[in-house]
Amino acid sequence: MAALVTVSTVAARTTTRTVLVDQAGRAVATPGTQTGVGPGTQTGGNNAGTSGNGSTAGSTFQCGAGRNGGATDVGVTAGTIKLGATVVESGVGRTFLADVRHGMIAVVNRVNAAGGICGRRLQLVLKDDGWDPNRGFQFIQNLVEDTKVFALAVVPSSEGLRAADRYIEEKRIPVVGADGMLIHQYTNPFIWPVATATISAMHIMAKNAYDRGARRFGIVYETSYRFGIEGAYAFNASVKRLMGDDIPGYANPLNTKRCAQRFCGIDATKPNYLSELQEFKSSCEEEPKCEYIVYLLEPDTAAKWMAQGAPTVFDVTDGGQLPGGIGAPQPLFNRTFGVNCGQKCHDMWVWTGYSPAIQPFTNQPDVAAYVNELRQTNSRADPNNSFVEGGYLGMKLLVEALRALGPNVTRAGLAQTLDRMSLKTGLSRPLRWAPGSHLANQCMMGFSIQSKPSFAGWRQETDWICDPWAGLDIVE
Repeated sequence: MAALVTVSTVAARTTTRTVLVDQAGRAVATPGTQTGVGPGTQTGGNNAGTSGNGSTAGSTFQCGAGRNGGATDVGVTAGTIKLGATVVESGVGRTFLADVRHGMIAVVNRVNAAGGICGRRLQLVLKDDGWDPNRGFQFIQNLVEDTKVFALAVVPSSEGLRAADRYIEEKRIPVVGADGMLIHQYTNPFIWPVATATISAMHIMAKNAYDRGARRFGIVYETSYRFGIEGAYAFNASVKRLMGDDIPGYANPLNTKRCAQRFCGIDATKPNYLSELQEFKSSCEEEPKCEYIVYLLEPDTAAKWMAQGAPTVFDVTDGGQLPGGIGAPQPLFNRTFGVNCGQKCHDMWVWTGYSPAIQPFTNQPDVAAYVNELRQTNSRADPNNSFVEGGYLGMKLLVEALRALGPNVTRAGLAQTLDRMSLKTGLSRPLRWAPGSHLANQCMMGFSIQSKPSFAGWRQETDWICDPWAGLDIVE
């Protein structure tokens, strides 16, 4: 059965195992888990009486159509659970976020085809906010107050989600499976990300480059969007821990937007970056020369930066090679960028917090199931796009939490379930959430773009590397 999906526009079976644990890491019994008394039976009700319309405190619920308690909370009926999200299908963010909806819908399709969860099918309402914070906040508010969704699923538009951060906490609306671009997602008690934070990516990349011999660092970052600002701050803090000094030209990006020497912020709305390129490149080629450069950019800006003469791995040192190379976090881990950038991005390392659909991971059961379900939903969607895979995994987290919750579906019950949950799949390292600790994914792998003479894919360069300074450099 096709997913129940509404889109508003402004411009297979897996091997997943879900375990609930207590604070000491011990498995615990969960209200609503399978009892084995017969096909399709499930009991629960211990979460009854929490906030919600039509709450049936004291009742016994069973897992199945007509026996699940009906309207147990806002957005829940006997036959459906209404979910919402803001997506990015227009504007600059579309270059790496547009396909995320297909990863989400792939999971919804599979669940609905199997009859839903305890007799309830998932209804997914999507709003395109163009990665605009004000529009995103308004859409989230509309989804909660007018559309009356039960929960927000994944929410690929990070800018709007940040703008609605306080609202989400005040309304106690669960946001499940977020993309992790911004650090507030890990500190808000009602957001459960599945991704590695941009700040963690910067920690990992700086330490890995240092361990490989790099001592002179540079960064080009996006000033137009929050992920660039937070990431640049964390990258400089990492370099200062390692080297004792700031990156040359550093000014706190939280309050200063400029390109100076080797700490170069650029505006995504500019038609060209010739002056910034001259500033950054001349500084990097002065002795002692740059040895490791990070491009913390979304794909459109990165493509323009590279096309206008940016330093590459091989030409920044008069035909030599950067000892540490060039690195980039999740937004540039997608096929379209690799193809468009071509030879200029050959051997650039891109990083992801997931097991991508390339060797040696293609034959792993969870990865193969993800690719198969994504292709059934949209054959043109890029399975190696880190955010598409994150959208799929984020929706899986929500589905597994709803299954663990059982028939008595309430927002409070979902929050309690997620805060005791571990998710083990082949798509990432094992993830675990707890009250006050939502930084579940702290590890990444590096892959180099192979594009000589033309784009041919990626080559694995590292195994999992975990954040050496997890929880540090959090900025609000």
